[in-house]
Amino acid sequence: MIQKAIVKTVTFHNPDNGYSVLRLTDPASQKQFTAVGRFPKLSPGEILELEGDWSKHDVFGEQFKAAGYKLVAPDSLEAMERYLGGGAIKGVGPGAAKRLVAKFGLETFAVLDDHPERLSEVPRLTVKSKRALLAGWRENKSMREALYFLQAHNLSAGMSDRIFREYGEQAVAVLRANPYRLADEVWGVGFLKADDIARKLGFAPDSYERIRAGLAYALSKSAEEGHVFLNREELMQRSQNLLQCQPEKIVFTLDGLDEIGQVRHDGEGRFYLPYLYHSERGIARRAAELSFSPAPIPAAIIASAIAGAEAAFGTARSGSEIAGRAFAYSEQQRGGIRNAVGRGMFLLTGGPGTGKTTTVLGILEVFKRAGLRVRLAAPTGRAAKRLSEVTGHPASTIHRMLKYDPGQKKFTHDDLNPLPTDVLVVDELSMIDTVLMYALLKGVKPGTRLIMIGDPDQLPSVGPGKVLAEFIRSGAVPHLHLDRIFRQAEESLIVANAHRIRQGIPPVTLEMPSAPPLGPVSGPSGSAGDFHLATLDSASAATGEAGAALVAEMVADALPRLFRYDPLMDVQVLTPMNQGPLGTLALNRALQQRLNPDSEGIEFKDRRYRVKDKVMQLRNNYDKNVFNGDIGYVSAVSRTARSVTVDFDGEPAVYEGEDLDQLGLAYAITIHKSQGSEFKAVVMLACKAHWIMLQRNLLYTGITRARERLFLVGQAEAIRRAVEHNPSVARNTVLAEALRDEMNAFAF
Repeated sequence: MIQKAIVKTVTFHNPDNGYSVLRLTDPASQKQFTAVGRFPKLSPGEILELEGDWSKHDVFGEQFKAAGYKLVAPDSLEAMERYLGGGAIKGVGPGAAKRLVAKFGLETFAVLDDHPERLSEVPRLTVKSKRALLAGWRENKSMREALYFLQAHNLSAGMSDRIFREYGEQAVAVLRANPYRLADEVWGVGFLKADDIARKLGFAPDSYERIRAGLAYALSKSAEEGHVFLNREELMQRSQNLLQCQPEKIVFTLDGLDEIGQVRHDGEGRFYLPYLYHSERGIARRAAELSFSPAPIPAAIIASAIAGAEAAFGTARSGSEIAGRAFAYSEQQRGGIRNAVGRGMFLLTGGPGTGKTTTVLGILEVFKRAGLRVRLAAPTGRAAKRLSEVTGHPASTIHRMLKYDPGQKKFTHDDLNPLPTDVLVVDELSMIDTVLMYALLKGVKPGTRLIMIGDPDQLPSVGPGKVLAEFIRSGAVPHLHLDRIFRQAEESLIVANAHRIRQGIPPVTLEMPSAPPLGPVSGPSGSAGDFHLATLDSASAATGEAGAALVAEMVADALPRLFRYDPLMDVQVLTPMNQGPLGTLALNRALQQRLNPDSEGIEFKDRRYRVKDKVMQLRNNYDKNVFNGDIGYVSAVSRTARSVTVDFDGEPAVYEGEDLDQLGLAYAITIHKSQGSEFKAVVMLACKAHWIMLQRNLLYTGITRARERLFLVGQAEAIRRAVEHNPSVARNTVLAEALRDEMNAFAF
């Protein structure tokens, strides 16, 4: 509904996010009421046209929740006097406002705009007061014009505020000159919205600014799909579909952008955004520099370290080893350890249960005995924490290790200031995209040993490229793939089924009832099973409410009762997608209501954040030092400031206003977002509603996130689809070729 109102008082205003509590007057009824929402800095007397609805707050009573607003110019003598004297204009008090309006009437604003010399006609207005009045009027007018302009182009209040904070009084001038700057410089706008504004401003469909922005948008969208570049034909086709203008003009603009370096062309018909061009080639160049063998470690130290590691594992794991047999590395592992410690770069891969961890521990023992400084890192906080737990060495995220400087918009550790270490061990290489890999290699000085660990059967990185797959395909990086499943690992149905799925064989499960309680499953070897299946009937799978209720019942009741799991700390729900009846949005609503129904909270868009909520960071935020995929728990909520404080493993981060868009509930997350993490228990969904997303590496990745127990909830047909559907990951990248070329060049 639309509600017109006059600002009486501003009870609260947060300048950082615009959240305000206003006391307003309805001009028709003269009734006073309270409104809450996001507004610019307002003053008494300003007139608003609000869009929103009435609601009843538990503490503050009835109030108007404003989803949007428009500033309305005063249209009567009384309104003009109230506006001028309410504090909006610096240098004008109630008395001066009354005299101004009494002298000029409805022409008051026109006089201030076009004939300021006439202010001398106003009685008792000093020269100093006139100067202050005109300065305040001009400043206020610039802000109002900018907000009027942005609102006229259907930009939300939050978006308008972001744009105004970015450009200030120059916002209108910037947009009129080139609205496509918004797509590059203001997060959340994008090409399509900027294009809509440009059309309304009269920019021609074939203008240079539009075609340049369209080409950049096409390349950016392809990067979101995982591509590092587009071939000329594909770039032209995408741009033509988007821009709907003559191909000749696109070609002309593309060639011009190539000449000035805003688009990069490699001479083979491949077009890149500049940062992706430099990243792909930079990885190859830096890898070649690192590939030369460092100073050798004496064979006696290596043999001693391997023997010491075997003895330590035999003692630590005596309860789980086969009776009468001590732990011993396989010949494949022994050779891998010797090879890894003597290389500048080494890649270790393998699936669950193949001995990656024990091999890494042997490698670390060699470096320890050789007196080398070692750093450990992983792409996400949870992956780094897991790496630290299994190795006993401190580990950090790559971003924190390289120390990103938000002011400089670059990492502190780079080729000019490399990491002070002799060895760098990086886990979860499958998650690392082209851009992050280049930043990592720039931070490692030649002579440093780089050990990389990954699982090639997992999902590729969310960002552009497929670094792990290209390293393997190149054949230029020394590589050991562990493929033997050790006997103790074979007893785990999670491990056994992960390898069955990797080979395209359906998992071994025992059918369970479609509703809790759930009981333990017996595996093929007769041991207590760790791989459970609950079958959803068609109605529950198709209806979000019924299916989500079943999952909520499992997490909140069955698993804590049967296995003593803490539903918040120990259990993670995974699903293939965000939307749909059994996507993260529907599941999070059900799980939040079941697990955390009564905590105080605040609403933001379609979400409600409450104290104790489990949440996830959805994009990198270098200012807050939190990164895409980090999971935390809401520790505090301020209704007055409309803010949420999240605890990320002891590090607090405060979110206000539009920053809340960076947070999502994390009772249920996508399988993609779970990469690099490990949870005691995983409840994973695979239903026909997820059909478009179901494929082998997705199912494999989800299953291998479970450390103790996996609960697969779904339909047999959907699980079979995921096992059998194994499309190749088609991403435009030539990193393998670049690696071979650079390695060959360095060899001569």
